[in-house]
Amino acid sequence: MSTPNVHGLPPHLRKDDAGYYLDYSIKEGGKRKRKRVRLGPIPLVQAKKILARNMVEMVEGKYLASEQAKLTFADAADSFLAYSKSRKKSHRNDPPIVSRFKAFFGIRSLESLTPDLVEAYIIQRQKEGQLNHKGKGISGTTLNKEIACLKTIVRRALLNGQINRNPIMGVRKFKEIPRDRTLSPEEYQTLIRECPHRLRPIIQLAYFTGMRCGEILGLKWNQLDLKNKVLILEALDTKTLEKREIPLSESLIGLLQQVPPTLGSPYVFTFKGKPMKSIKTTFKRVCRKAGIENFKFHDLRHCAVTNFRKAGVSDSVIMSISGHKTHAVFRRYDRVDREDREGALRKAEILMDTARTLVENQSPLEGSK
Repeated sequence: MSTPNVHGLPPHLRKDDAGYYLDYSIKEGGKRKRKRVRLGPIPLVQAKKILARNMVEMVEGKYLASEQAKLTFADAADSFLAYSKSRKKSHRNDPPIVSRFKAFFGIRSLESLTPDLVEAYIIQRQKEGQLNHKGKGISGTTLNKEIACLKTIVRRALLNGQINRNPIMGVRKFKEIPRDRTLSPEEYQTLIRECPHRLRPIIQLAYFTGMRCGEILGLKWNQLDLKNKVLILEALDTKTLEKREIPLSESLIGLLQQVPPTLGSPYVFTFKGKPMKSIKTTFKRVCRKAGIENFKFHDLRHCAVTNFRKAGVSDSVIMSISGHKTHAVFRRYDRVDREDREGALRKAEILMDTARTLVENQSPLEGSK
């Protein structure tokens, strides 16, 4: 009979550098033979459950087939993070999300997840959001990003053959309410007036081209092609990892030429000799001074897309400038406002008036033909 070992484990359960294993003997050919069944580097509680499940067969001296250790959620999450770092431009957003997952799901196996368990996680996140931001809950958009991350973790485990089924099949995302905030011409002029000198060209680039904040702050002087009047964004400079050319007007070229270069730095926009990493705090302060509420820097992208469309630019051309890959996402940035609806009514009235005039001016003989 196996006895407790130096690790203080129960009979028949042992541990070495490779993890836990079952240790027992069977009678074969009139002789007792020692058998070991590897369980791998699994949590102790899981090893004890496997021991209890197989205790009867072990006592009866029956041979046990090796039991493959189940993939833990933590291992699957770590595997996803490695994939994210090598493949995703936005990989820095994933570690905080994965850390919250690990804290909630613990050491359980990945396949033990259920839709109800995911809903429990969502409820906890909603409570946390309400505590951190009094009077304001966590948005559906934020929760959808976390749900998408969780689904990718599971999907990659399926792809690698580490689990046989999707344990969270049926988990649905929240319905998102897309932002539709754009600036009126008056608001835009007020915003520009309140901007410090170093921030003004950054905002104007975003407003007129729809470039993302990261794309603008990461600009280098060698990306400016004055001959062809474009900014060259290489694949690694963009969120979608696709090369883009941003057209520049004479006024935008003039703005960029007024930005003083920093000695020894290839970056266009710097602060105290170093490339800018974020302007979030400064931008919030400028909006407060300008009396502009409920407006984020990313909303300037909405402004650019909407202004392009109102100017009669085709969707395909706008998407080639803004970098939108699908029409579904693009439409969320194209805001149809009151002015558009009033314009549509005016166009319809003009069309009806023209048709009525043609009918009224038609002679009786012509009308009978």
